[in-house]
Amino acid sequence: MTVQLPEPPQLFARFDSDNNSDGAARERFEQFVSDLVAVQHLDASTVAASNHTDWGIDTFIGNLGGGDVRIWQSKYFREWQDTGPQNNVRKSFASAQSKALEHKYRIIEWTLVVPAILHPAQMKWFQGWASRTQRATGVRIALWTGDKLRQRLMSAEAMNVRREYFPHTLDAPSAADAVAPVAMADDYSMFEDALFVRQMHAAGYTETGAARGMFFATDALRRDLQAKRASEGLQALRTVQLSVQGAWETRFNEHAPTANASGLMPKLYGAVLADAATVPDAPGLRLQHAHKQGAAHILVEEQKAGWVKHWRDVADGHTATRESIATDASAGREPSTALPAGTSAETDHVPVETGDIR
Repeated sequence: MTVQLPEPPQLFARFDSDNNSDGAARERFEQFVSDLVAVQHLDASTVAASNHTDWGIDTFIGNLGGGDVRIWQSKYFREWQDTGPQNNVRKSFASAQSKALEHKYRIIEWTLVVPAILHPAQMKWFQGWASRTQRATGVRIALWTGDKLRQRLMSAEAMNVRREYFPHTLDAPSAADAVAPVAMADDYSMFEDALFVRQMHAAGYTETGAARGMFFATDALRRDLQAKRASEGLQALRTVQLSVQGAWETRFNEHAPTANASGLMPKLYGAVLADAATVPDAPGLRLQHAHKQGAAHILVEEQKAGWVKHWRDVADGHTATRESIATDASAGREPSTALPAGTSAETDHVPVETGDIR
């Protein structure tokens, strides 16, 4: 349950009252902006340098190694009623452009984020400066002001950000808002022959205990919602799974070009699980990180994702092996131990049936 958000001046005064210095309030606001950007862009990142030479970047998406980059520049201007902030804005953009030229990446969009509501004369100045600068540099320039930030916080997808930075705008949680519990088991050996385990083995991961636990937790939640005919909860779970699939696709497309000759992408698995954990909850269902990471393993089990470049071949080989075992069993023969190319030997436990979320 939520209460009405205060207007921007009162809402963002929270950063001052919660922190004991201007610097701490500014840093908290920068982190807030990064988290809010990440609601829409799971691959949003930030950088930090001990000497404050952060290349004019607070939050960004893209490739600093020579690709296209979008930047969000946070400025903790609580008020913008006169010309005071103008020079600061010019300098920030010029610094970002200079570092982009120096390090050979290209800024395609630069967004200024401030908690202030601009005076009409200052909005006129910003829009004029943005138009001139965009024509001169080719960089799209945008502005997020306090009212736009407030609007974004009102969305269901941003509820976790609102809960983190403005908990006073939320009522005490009701039973319906409770976080779903993580189901656990003492023994996960039933997953020995599961595809999501085989895909991890193909990627070089020998320890799969936590992955099995995550899969079990998410699948148990899904089955529980199905048993209760909780259509809204199931729809929310499907929404989260789609977001996790989007995170996997983004990371796979990013890492696939650098896969080695064996199709291995060592950083893919960790990046996807980190992204999955930060996927926003869908309305009506609050999940723990294990549920969201388990959704990634369910995607793999359903042959919608994988951890190596040739993950579809691994999935096809797994299906062929299971069909061969089933054929041998129906004919009364001993199961064949011959496995298709690209797969590894597994035990003969019966695999768990997962299916789509319905």
